[in-house]
Amino acid sequence: MNNVIRAYYFLFHVGLGCIGAFLPTYLKTEGFTGTQISSIVSLGALCGLVGVPLLWGWISDKLQKPQLILKILAFGTFLGSIPLLFLKDYWLIFGSFLVYSFCSIGIMGILDSIASLRAKEKGFDFGKMRLFAPAGWFVGSVALGYYIDLSGKTWNDIAVIIAIVLSFGLMFLNSLALKQSKTEKQERPTLLEIKEVFKNKYLIVFYIMGMINIIGIAAYWVYYGPLVESLGLSPKVVGLSIGVGTLSEVIFIFFFDKFKKWLGLDWLIILSIAISILRWIIIANTSNAAVLIGIQVLHSEIGLFTMACVSFVTDNVPKKLVTTGQTIFYTLTYGVGQYVGIMLMGYLFDLFGNPAKLFVVSAFIHIVPLALAFYNMRIHKKLKAIA
Repeated sequence: MNNVIRAYYFLFHVGLGCIGAFLPTYLKTEGFTGTQISSIVSLGALCGLVGVPLLWGWISDKLQKPQLILKILAFGTFLGSIPLLFLKDYWLIFGSFLVYSFCSIGIMGILDSIASLRAKEKGFDFGKMRLFAPAGWFVGSVALGYYIDLSGKTWNDIAVIIAIVLSFGLMFLNSLALKQSKTEKQERPTLLEIKEVFKNKYLIVFYIMGMINIIGIAAYWVYYGPLVESLGLSPKVVGLSIGVGTLSEVIFIFFFDKFKKWLGLDWLIILSIAISILRWIIIANTSNAAVLIGIQVLHSEIGLFTMACVSFVTDNVPKKLVTTGQTIFYTLTYGVGQYVGIMLMGYLFDLFGNPAKLFVVSAFIHIVPLALAFYNMRIHKKLKAIA
């Protein structure tokens, strides 16, 4: 079962790595505007904005069959990616990506809830299980970048889409091996208990902090490729950059439990936000390929931030609400926050015509979640002292 979960993380993120590293530039090379690119890439976030992860989480809690839901979501993700092989029209791609987004946005909340609960109850290292996610991102982005560069292909080669479809197809086949474990069945939450989550002050501050932090990361996810292309650098720079970043993420996540015991979740969250600010400032002020690639060793802050937040939710909501708590987190961060961030960066890309300026904006945005993270730590400590 654990190996199937690891493979699910890995294959899903191989596809996400290909999308994040190359799809925006693929669309730009096809003649799409910044607004159109953001509109397509932000569809997953839009689904989060209207509560689709919460819907999938509620269905999972209601049926008490999260593994079945993950199989359905894997199939829908694969199905939604296939038409991209044949489509070039904006609205047709928009429709196909909407299907993909509606399903894929629900995966991580449920997958993380299963993995974190198994780790907590059976004594597994959650970090070592989840590191297969950045490992997949590493393989997808680096392999595709090198293939495009070494084969003499262009940024908009069909290999980009083939890699996406293939990884999601393998993910679906792997998901068929997921089995329901009796130990993972839990008491179903009531609506009143779900409402109680929103009465917890430090959880509300935590969710808002996470949402704004993701807004600031949006420029990197969508416009790092266009930034590299605008500097006249080759596709392998994107692949190597994301490869170095995800490799560092794998290493740091491998030791996540040790960092958690050493620093605590509150300080891990604060540290990850501060590192993001530093990274965006450097990226915005260099055109050197070696610097762009080297600075990605700091990319581990995104993985540490997500891991710390997922663990924070698992530790601070009742067991029966873990799936709901995780899907609330993903709805507000990778839903609302990502949608607002991507659309904002798309507008600013068309306004400035310079991707580097987007990273300056991102650095300023991160000041807000950094302040909220300090505030939240203070509230959390006071409540713990009272308890």
